[in-house]
Amino acid sequence: MKWISDLLDIIFPRRCCVCGELLSSQEQDICLNCLYALPKVEPHVSAEIEKIFWGKIGIERAASFIYYHKGSPYNNIIHALKYKGRPWTGLLFAGMAAAELNEKGFFDGIDAIIPVPLSREKRRKRGYNQCDYIADGISQATGIPVLKDIVERNISNETQTDKSRDERWENVKGIFTLKRPELLEGKHILLVDDILTTGATLASCASAIQACCNCRTSIFTLGYTSQAV
Repeated sequence: MKWISDLLDIIFPRRCCVCGELLSSQEQDICLNCLYALPKVEPHVSAEIEKIFWGKIGIERAASFIYYHKGSPYNNIIHALKYKGRPWTGLLFAGMAAAELNEKGFFDGIDAIIPVPLSREKRRKRGYNQCDYIADGISQATGIPVLKDIVERNISNETQTDKSRDERWENVKGIFTLKRPELLEGKHILLVDDILTTGATLASCASAIQACCNCRTSIFTLGYTSQAV
């Protein structure tokens, strides 16, 4: 009932994940002003994103939803998802992205969505895998099933945040294992991650999958750091 929702907003005020302003009862996680100014990745940039993986893994197509630039308040979307205990942020923004990409045919022919897994240690500490929520948001908008726990992160590697491009690639070598290759044989999968920087983590995960089965791979990330190109 609306009065309960209004009461909860008074006791536990909801704030925009970008600017921190109080949200109205009609707004969900982001205020309208910030939503209208959302720094979306332009469709033509998908070609640049795909180039990141050339010569490393075979991919069908790739896309990201919003830019992740140093100092941008919109980085708070990813921070809320990963570090502030707001996993529903992934559902919301992945759903927005999926609705737009679906109209462009991005998901045509894709059989399953696979979120990039966290190590057991990081998942236990965070309480969830943020990529699961991104995958679920896409699934809810498209009807494509999500396959979780089919890829395992068998090494808890160091964080990528402060590493150079070469160090990032070295840091993720051999950290993933595909547990059920028969489930992906002959399929077209969508590999999902939170942020695309150098593409090292995604390429390592895709390589582990492609080494064990004959499948086609596409990629989606919620955020994109354009310095990766």
